[in-house]
Amino acid sequence: MKTIYQPDRYYKYEEIYNLLKSYNEEFPILTKLYSIGQTYEGREMWMLEITNSTTGCGQDKPGYYIDANFHAGEVTGSAVVLYTINHTLANYGIDPMITDVVDSKVLYLLPRVSADGSELYLTSPFMLRSSVRPYPFDEDQDGLHGEDINGDGLILQMRVKDGFGDWKVSDKDPRLMIRRGPDDRVGEFYRVYPEGYIKNFDGVEVKQPRSRWGLDINRNFPANWDIESRQAGAGPYPLSEPETRSVAEFVVKQKNIAGAQSYHTTGGVHLRPFCTKDDSKLPTVDREAYKSIGEAGKQHTGYPHISVFEGFTMDKSNPMKGIYMDWLYEHQGLICWSTELWDLLHRAGIERKSFVVEMNKTEKEREADQLKILEWNDKELEGQGFINWAPFTHPQLNDVEIGGWDIKYVWQNPPHKFLEEECRNNMNFTFAHINALPELKLNKIKTEKVGEDVYRITAAVVNTGYLPSSGSDLAARNKFAKPVEAELITYQGEVVSPKVKIEVGHLPGRSEKKVEWLVKAPAGTKVTITAHADRAGKVQVEVVL
Repeated sequence: MKTIYQPDRYYKYEEIYNLLKSYNEEFPILTKLYSIGQTYEGREMWMLEITNSTTGCGQDKPGYYIDANFHAGEVTGSAVVLYTINHTLANYGIDPMITDVVDSKVLYLLPRVSADGSELYLTSPFMLRSSVRPYPFDEDQDGLHGEDINGDGLILQMRVKDGFGDWKVSDKDPRLMIRRGPDDRVGEFYRVYPEGYIKNFDGVEVKQPRSRWGLDINRNFPANWDIESRQAGAGPYPLSEPETRSVAEFVVKQKNIAGAQSYHTTGGVHLRPFCTKDDSKLPTVDREAYKSIGEAGKQHTGYPHISVFEGFTMDKSNPMKGIYMDWLYEHQGLICWSTELWDLLHRAGIERKSFVVEMNKTEKEREADQLKILEWNDKELEGQGFINWAPFTHPQLNDVEIGGWDIKYVWQNPPHKFLEEECRNNMNFTFAHINALPELKLNKIKTEKVGEDVYRITAAVVNTGYLPSSGSDLAARNKFAKPVEAELITYQGEVVSPKVKIEVGHLPGRSEKKVEWLVKAPAGTKVTITAHADRAGKVQVEVVL
């Protein structure tokens, strides 16, 4: 392979485009490169489509859609997409599984959705959720806003000595700040703030306003969307943002997409629908599919697979709304995943019983966890993941100390030396899902002469994939995908019965159904049998009478 790719790097926007362009130029038969829309700041949203064009066009094959970076700082996701692209193209014709996927299916890979936000994240000290569009306010509100005030290229934390403060230094490690206990009356206490400046500071109160970038485009989808006052970051209306609208329009247009993966960070978990209701509302067939594919994923990544509502939501009366994953499943009928990449706690040897338990830990338990992470940092990163507290004269707060974790590349994303492993393991899970997609074949084809120039032609239409031909049971119930159709075309003569096209219906995974025609045509006539389904592909066989 001529294209140079580095798996331990976080790529910026132009670098991603140049990489995709290089792949497209090197593999013109296997790839297409095109934009599906533009971001708020006018950047193209580049999609790389991978399939072997000599075995048929992508639209006639089962499709799998992969994206990343709905959230600007979660750049591990785009790294996994790029790794998947590189591995697929480099191993075509070498690895039988990869070769079969590229020959028989089509992959749609969008490395970066929030390209504007990610560019700011990667080229400045700032952290933000999604888009750079100011929202819900046009101007910064009064209070503390994150800034790199000491010029070290990072926005860390500030600790300020204050006898009424909520924090104190751990007696087990002077780097660690822990919550002051309810009966702590004697000692040295602190206020802890994000590093930054305070707009319209009154000399006393340090207000904590919303970020100037308050949009969360993963709350901007039509499924269960709610207004800003009840779902922070939702945007003014569903699909109000150019990024979400472009993704939605692409997915709706590509009728052949049968599964999807959207990469996020952090936590080390494969998330699945629903986000707003429990599993009793999930069709049994789909629940079993999620369980089986999720277990395959666990073998590759070690990550558990859980429902967002049942295993990831603290307050069941106030679930997350407007989520992309719910839209993919509830509105499009796609078995889909939202993988939270990178599990720092696991790396540090911390056992996670469940995510709800994790969020309910006591302060003592949190301190113990932080100490283990600091120990891991000292061993694996030579202490560089935590910046030691250093004195600084703040223009508003006077004497402070600045320090803390490098959140971007320790907590939110893996340090560079761990990135390749994260990419490889999660790519393997995605291929497990891809290999479960529905796929049509024609089998047991027979011709029988039953009269003068009259032939009976029979065939089995087979769904060779694990998933149903509709992609999911919900898709079949709600008619999101058309049923399987079989067709016989004869170049001489005519189809006597039943008719040229036969509606086969939706086929469960790894099942088959017989189709039959009577054809009046002379011996030696060529006929073509075709089976087609939106999400299970198109297959043709030529038969001579």
